[in-house]
Amino acid sequence: MGFMRFVVTALVMTAGLIAVPSQAGVRALPEATVQIAVSNKSQAGKDVSDLINAYRKSKGLSPLNLNAKLSKAAQKHADDMIRRGYFAHVSPSGSKPLARVRKAGYKGCLVAENLSYSWKTVDIAVAEWMKSSGHRTNIMHPRFRDVGVGIGPNNLIVAVFAKPC
Repeated sequence: MGFMRFVVTALVMTAGLIAVPSQAGVRALPEATVQIAVSNKSQAGKDVSDLINAYRKSKGLSPLNLNAKLSKAAQKHADDMIRRGYFAHVSPSGSKPLARVRKAGYKGCLVAENLSYSWKTVDIAVAEWMKSSGHRTNIMHPRFRDVGVGIGPNNLIVAVFAKPC
């Protein structure tokens, strides 16, 4: 029970879809309850993607493609949160998931983002996302086609889900 766990979700929809509000405000990056060095961000991102797709497959949904542009956006957000010491979907300068995805070159019309921090393993982090209705909705949304994953120290995970326009 000694672990503090942090998970946040946001769903940003555009192009005529209903907008679901994300968590308001920017909060400080919590103190990590585990100290985990990430030796291979690319492999950790693939592991997160594989876990997400295993959950989708179990419900008869198509797997998400691990997309390099989405992963670039996710990794830049993870790096920014570590560098500036915050934990939120909206950066201190006001950058939001949809804008970050488009800046990375992905033309998305449906975008969502899951954040997680300080879980002992990525397996546990994704399992905890599945226990949260907002996170689970993002993972299991049938219209998403792509995912990108960014990884930071102490299992800071940014997963960006999207459907291209």
